[in-house]
Amino acid sequence: MKSLRSVAVAAALLAACSQPSAPQGPAEVQLSTDLNPGMVDAALTMIARSGGPRGERIAGMHAGVSALPGAAGAPVPGAEQTPKPAESGDVRWDSEPFGAIAAAARGELLPAPQTGSDVPPLWRDPGGTWVAVGGRAVVLLVATDELGEHGAPVRFTALTEPWLKGRVAVPSPTGGMALAHFAALYAAWGPERMEAWLKQLKANEPQLYPNDDQVRQAVVSGRAIVGMVASDEAAKAAASAAHVLPVYPNQKSIGTFVWPTALSIAKSTRNPEAARKLAERLADRNTEQLLVARVPGYLPLRNDIPVPPGVRSAANLVVVSVDPARIVSEIGQRKAALAAWAESIPKPLPTGTQAQTR
Repeated sequence: MKSLRSVAVAAALLAACSQPSAPQGPAEVQLSTDLNPGMVDAALTMIARSGGPRGERIAGMHAGVSALPGAAGAPVPGAEQTPKPAESGDVRWDSEPFGAIAAAARGELLPAPQTGSDVPPLWRDPGGTWVAVGGRAVVLLVATDELGEHGAPVRFTALTEPWLKGRVAVPSPTGGMALAHFAALYAAWGPERMEAWLKQLKANEPQLYPNDDQVRQAVVSGRAIVGMVASDEAAKAAASAAHVLPVYPNQKSIGTFVWPTALSIAKSTRNPEAARKLAERLADRNTEQLLVARVPGYLPLRNDIPVPPGVRSAANLVVVSVDPARIVSEIGQRKAALAAWAESIPKPLPTGTQAQTR
């Protein structure tokens, strides 16, 4: 019965997206976001149509690692360096929590909406200033036609096996979600095991790319047998004609890394009451369900939210149990070493050259 009710809610959400536009009038509150514009506009339309505040979507902050306080945000040679974004928006919904963590450290956020209180504590600010509404996982994207007689890798330690030498694609852990992921592995495995794995992975001659998009392309083209990618990039590959399999790794050990979005309310808001009401609506289960339904590769963090084919709920996964605050601490300690490790990996050969040498 519960699953039927969830399906009915999903159908209602999607149907609402195709209905006429929301009541017209000036925006009462601005939502700063770098998430999918169509999904965000659909959410704002539904909220306004049901009597909530009229929200206007504006360009997101795109806050990266350099926005973080202290050692985590300090410049490091070879690491990602993005300009600190200008503050904007009454409510913020970021695809990564770096900006919210930084704003919370500066005391710039109001309390998080109470409708997000059922989000697992792992993806809520312990200080109560921001909350996640959905997130992405790091998965192994496997080119099934390239496996031969081998089974698909299901754990990160398999990436150092000889049969995968030169055929593993990895995003450079120098910024964004990739850096957060590797920092979380330091915490989950411990420094000694993590550094041993990095040494073994380097010896296996991985293909290191600047971002997940290029990792996905390496797997789809067959240059790599397996790639470490965010679940939204894996969803793009799965939606194509490519013969690929996304694997949620490490389910019998440390778990799969899930990196949350972050919803927060700025103290600088011009209309605190409207901002609070909008955030309350954005933080509820209906918005998380809309995100998962409309943006392939995003995972729900709460229980009992239906997912599209090929997507797993974080509630049904073994996940890396390292909270964002600990990850930020690890970034401060590890990003220089990770940047040096990435710099020591030879750059992938041009596509044509690789094809000839395979």
